Amino acid sequence: MNTDLVPPWQSSKSTQALEVQRYALIELAHLTLAARMTLFDEVVSSDYCWPLIDDADQPHLKREGPWLLEMPHINLVKLQRLEGITCALHGWIESPLNGGELASDLAPAMVVESPQKQRSLLRFYLPSVITQLYKDALDNPANALFKGISGWWYRDEASGWAMLKGKTSPTHLAPWQLSVSEACWKSLHGDPEVMQLAAELVELSPSLFKGICVCERPRQVAKALIQADDHGLITTNDRRAFTYVQLSEGDDAWVSAERLDLLQRATSGEATLVDLLAIHSQQATPC
Repeated sequence: MNTDLVPPWQSSKSTQALEVQRYALIELAHLTLAARMTLFDEVVSSDYCWPLIDDADQPHLKREGPWLLEMPHINLVKLQRLEGITCALHGWIESPLNGGELASDLAPAMVVESPQKQRSLLRFYLPSVITQLYKDALDNPANALFKGISGWWYRDEASGWAMLKGKTSPTHLAPWQLSVSEACWKSLHGDPEVMQLAAELVELSPSLFKGICVCERPRQVAKALIQADDHGLITTNDRRAFTYVQLSEGDDAWVSAERLDLLQRATSGEATLVDLLAIHSQQATPC
């Protein structure tokens, strides 16, 4: 069995006070259609899985979104064989609540509200997001996300599985709304430039991200933009062109003397990077 899919339960102290159930939180969008069918036909029965979004007006959110699954240990081997499961499995939750109650308690976190009453959908279960919400919950009584949870296991990029200790309330929560501070709101929505450029490139040239999972795409764009900063590119068009070339050609895209010269000329304001690249390409093409 792929142990990377399972936290080190034996090191957890979250089970000492109350008997808990363990639930997998899986986002179906990362699974192929065949993998989804296998998941619900062979890995977990319909009585032990609950969608966090069940809106008749938005069926795609239920079809592609997050589900809570009470996973029999014996079926973990089948789980790890599902195509796309590494990206689809976002965490494991330990809770004294039954699955239906826990799913109902977690569902409000799918929408986050700012102090100005702005609202947006939130993939609260992503590791980079759940850790921010955990810090927010320490001082924010309006954040009830961890009240029915004994432990929330997420993947830390550096150290593997890590646990956030919950408040272990054995009772089902009353209806609540995830409201956060202005600073937390801005932090949760990420770098606007990264998210916008990633969305543009996915739409205009999806082949750039072939073989790259959805959760990795913004990181690839952010990495390229950091390098654009290092080269002194400041205009939106230049940064977009730099990122496109970086993603299409790889880490060596800008190491040649000719390319470095183009970057210097673009930063000096001689011409846009797109125009300089086009001229260089024409000159390099034999007649």
